[in-house]
Amino acid sequence: MKKAIALVMAACLALSLVACGGGTTSTASSAAAGSTSTAASSEAASSEAATSEAAPATEAGVKTGMAIVSNTTVADADADGDGNAQVDSTAAAVLVGEDGKIISCKLDVAQNKVPVKADGSFDTTATFQSKQELKEKYAMKGASPIGKEWYEQANAFAEYVVGMTADEVRAIEVGGDHNGPTDADIAASCTMNVTDMIEAIAQATENAQVLGANADDTLGLGLSTEFSSSAVLPADNEGEGLVQTDTTYAAVTYDAEGKITSSIWDCTQAKFNTTEEGVVTAASETIVPKQTQKESYGMKGISPIGKEWYEQAQAYADWLVGKTADEVAGIETDAEAHNGPTDADIAASCTMDVREFNTAVTKALG
Repeated sequence: MKKAIALVMAACLALSLVACGGGTTSTASSAAAGSTSTAASSEAASSEAATSEAAPATEAGVKTGMAIVSNTTVADADADGDGNAQVDSTAAAVLVGEDGKIISCKLDVAQNKVPVKADGSFDTTATFQSKQELKEKYAMKGASPIGKEWYEQANAFAEYVVGMTADEVRAIEVGGDHNGPTDADIAASCTMNVTDMIEAIAQATENAQVLGANADDTLGLGLSTEFSSSAVLPADNEGEGLVQTDTTYAAVTYDAEGKITSSIWDCTQAKFNTTEEGVVTAASETIVPKQTQKESYGMKGISPIGKEWYEQAQAYADWLVGKTADEVAGIETDAEAHNGPTDADIAASCTMDVREFNTAVTKALG
C-alpha cells in the first residue's frame, strides 16, 4: 500500500533510519492476511556471515555464531475484536568447536504482538519481553502434554544439540501435532514446535566465526525490543498506519571474571501497514536481519563516517571485548548525535545508536 503523501513517507523513512541503528528495509505489502515464513535461506545465511571481520582468537578454532529466523502473522480487526500485527523471531546463539560441533547453545524468541483497533490505530506505549524473559508468565505449562514451560523445553532442546554439527541439527526429525522432536532422548523434555529453532541453530553454526572465545567460556543471548520511532497512527498519516517493532540481538561469550571474550550484534525490523478499516498487512514478504543485508541495507550513504550498519555493528561489538556488564551499562552515548558512543576509541568507527545493543548485551551477561 503506497503512502498518500510523499512528505509523510520521507519523515517515516528518516525516523526509521535512526531506529535500531538506521537504514532501510523492504516495504512491499503482503497480498493477504496470514502467516508468512521469513527465514533467509541457509545458503544466504552461510555466505552472509554474522560478522564482518574476525577479531584475534584466544583459542584457535573456537567460534561464536548467531542466527535469526522470523515469521509474521496478521489478522484484520472487525466488529468482533482487534486485529493483530505479530512477528515471531527465533534467535539461536552457539559456541562451536574446531571440529564444527556445538559446544554450547542458547535459544530465545521475540514474539512481538501488537493489537490493532477497528480504526487501524494501535498502542505505541506497549513493551515487549522475550519468551526467556517471560518464564512462567508465558503460561505454556498448562497446555503442555509434559507439563513444562516454554523456556524449560527450549533449554532442554538447546542442551540436546550440544555435540552436533549443523548437518546433524538439520537432520533432527520432527513430528506429531506440533512438529516436536521425535527422538526419545529429547521427546520427554520437549514436545513443542522446533522447526525454526533447528534452522536458526544450523545457520548460527554455519555462520560462526573465530572472534576470541574459549571453549570454557559462558555463552549468553540477550534480546531487546522497542517500538520504532517511525510508528504512526492512521489519523496522522491520511488513513494509513505503520506498526514497526525493532528487535536487537546480542550473542556474547564471557570468561570466569565476567569479561566479554566475543560479541555479535544483529537487528530485525518488522513493519505492518494498517488502514482506517482495520486491515493489517505485512509490509514485506521477508524479514532479513541487518547483518545479512550487508550493503543492501543502505546506511553508508547517510553515515557521517561512511560506514554500513554491519561494519559499525561489528566494530562496536569488537570494542566491547574485555568489558564487564557494569562497564557496558555505563557506556556514555551522545543524545545529540543519534546516541552513538562518545568514547574516542570507538566513535570514529561507530556513530549509530547503541543503546538497545547495550541493553541486550547486559541481558546476555546476566
